[in-house]
Amino acid sequence: MTFVLADETAPNAPSPNASDRPTIPNSPAPPSPELSAHDPSTDDDDDDDDDDDDPVAILAAPSTRPPAPKRRRSAQDSDDLSDPTERGRSSRHTKKRRRRTDGTMRLDSDASKRSHSPTHSYINGSTRSPGPRSALGKIANGDSRRSESNGSYTNGSSVASVKALSSSLFGHDREEVTRILIQSLSDLGYSDAAGALVKESGYTLEGPTVAAFRNAVLNGDWAEAEELLFGTNSYDNGGGIHLDAAPGYGKTWAKSRSIAQSHRAQGLPLADGANRDEMMFWLKQQKYLELLERRDLAKALMVLRQDLMMCPSADDLKSQAEWDGADGESRTLLLSELSKSISPSVMIPEHRLVSLLDEVKDGWISNCLYHNTADSPSLYIDHNCHRDDFPMKPVLELQGHHDEVWYLKYSHDGTKLASTSKDKTIVIYDTTTYKILHQLDEHDSGVTHLAWSPDDTKIITCCAHQENSARIWDVQTGACLRLISDFTYPCTTAAWAPSGTHVVIGSQDTKYGCCIWNLDGHLVHAFAPHHNDSVRVNDLAISADGSRLVVLLENKIQVYDFKSREKLCEWHFDDVKLTSVTISSDSRHMLVSMNKNKIRLIEIDTGREVQGFEGQIQENFIIRSSFGGADENFVVSGSEDGRVYIWRNNVNGPLVEALDAHEGCVNAVAWHPSDPRCFASAGDDGRVRVWRPR
Repeated sequence: MTFVLADETAPNAPSPNASDRPTIPNSPAPPSPELSAHDPSTDDDDDDDDDDDDPVAILAAPSTRPPAPKRRRSAQDSDDLSDPTERGRSSRHTKKRRRRTDGTMRLDSDASKRSHSPTHSYINGSTRSPGPRSALGKIANGDSRRSESNGSYTNGSSVASVKALSSSLFGHDREEVTRILIQSLSDLGYSDAAGALVKESGYTLEGPTVAAFRNAVLNGDWAEAEELLFGTNSYDNGGGIHLDAAPGYGKTWAKSRSIAQSHRAQGLPLADGANRDEMMFWLKQQKYLELLERRDLAKALMVLRQDLMMCPSADDLKSQAEWDGADGESRTLLLSELSKSISPSVMIPEHRLVSLLDEVKDGWISNCLYHNTADSPSLYIDHNCHRDDFPMKPVLELQGHHDEVWYLKYSHDGTKLASTSKDKTIVIYDTTTYKILHQLDEHDSGVTHLAWSPDDTKIITCCAHQENSARIWDVQTGACLRLISDFTYPCTTAAWAPSGTHVVIGSQDTKYGCCIWNLDGHLVHAFAPHHNDSVRVNDLAISADGSRLVVLLENKIQVYDFKSREKLCEWHFDDVKLTSVTISSDSRHMLVSMNKNKIRLIEIDTGREVQGFEGQIQENFIIRSSFGGADENFVVSGSEDGRVYIWRNNVNGPLVEALDAHEGCVNAVAWHPSDPRCFASAGDDGRVRVWRPR
């Protein structure tokens, strides 16, 4: 504990700074104080013998000088995080005093819920053994007076009897590195090690005001939280605060107006760009919701004087507000959001070391041209994937067709591969041996497209002119389960609903251009043309989460809410013809191929172009592109020059490889869904080739 002259104030914390092949169809505040956990009732000027019974005590060395008439407060009781070499223990001798530590805080969340919370108390920058105390074990407010020769420790600084350590660590700030390590050791569950580092370094994870703010939020003391965050008149009770928390987070830091030493502080420094009004709203909103949860409507009305949300029950409130209540994680989430707006110099962002390591790995992966694994890179060595491990060699040539192969697709589990052809057949291969399981030959025209059902037990195929139909097949038996022949123009594409009970078929038909059908072949819903424009579909796709249907017309993209079937948006493109679309696995982006020679990655809901991929040739025919590799790290496409083009799917989109693949057009490429070192290509030469590393 330290003392303040009656006319002194603590220093402020720092501020931070239409042919027979599928050609492209032509359409017909004020300063605030620091609060502390000291209980004035425990102050005693007499030298009692019960000091050893107090949890934390401060020993003062005997003084030959008369006691000072005023008490002095040292800088280490503030949240200032200045250079430790500029701070030290006050040379003024003080009378022996006692204090009680009340407030406790945790490094992350409630110890009863989060296993990595420390199990030992850190008293504002120091540790104390839970065992019997000795004369050398008395620690207070981050100050450990020990007989060892390696120095003594104060709140956030160290004064060593040996040569002081440099403030720089290989070009990094030693204090920043140390505090991040303290936080990380606690996150890992090594609370004793974290305490030892606090004790030896003299650096604290958080100062008392930050700790008090954390406790106030987690304990639901909203007035206290607001005062500590934004500043207000308050009173210094003295004392420190633990950096971890027992269940209940200890006692609330109470203000005592009987203490004469009142002052005004600025509150916690906010981060650059922080919105004070938004932070205040978050606090008021949490308080309001908790009052409504308790059905204390009078107090809730005081918080929100208008638009009071009346709910018949607490459960109804939680459901409507998507809020889990005071006993859930809402306070922890609120603290997490507020901490992002507080200066990181006083409140380190959550799991900071993990975030830094993630940035390092993300940088490695982004710069690794051939990165094709979902495994996290090792930190022991710099990461780099070798070209030899990338699929660039055709190891198998499948000859199940005798004419142009127009499309192919692996089953979701990767155990089968199906291809369609101008020769009117569909071939299904077993991918263990790539032997033919079924050759389906009931179509009367070339087969343009196929799609696997979500459980891989069925496929739907689309047929060109003259048949103009779609068929649903049983994969196990090879039997045709249903023929849908209501169309007068070619069926171009199809997709399965996530439920597996319906299909969406796209067609050049003006009446049934884009419709939902059940497995009995009955029409369920027709997406009506907008302003009597005909819907002639070139391609379509349904997002993995089932929320979006993307429909490609000749020069515009339509996006529907697949559940409500309402059209959400429409994007127009000039001087191009759109040919194919694939949706990313996170359901956020669509990959669109278009003439001439363009592939674009576009946000589904905004239409914003994220990345472009160029180099392939697409001018006259339908060439399909898709995602591929581990975590969809690559974009792959066929080309009219007989090559397979592969790009890195990142912010720069560099071309990785252009592989000579087939004679004539490469119409489609399918990457294996569970083996990122394998993909297959389909060409005009009637061949399907399987690619693996050399």
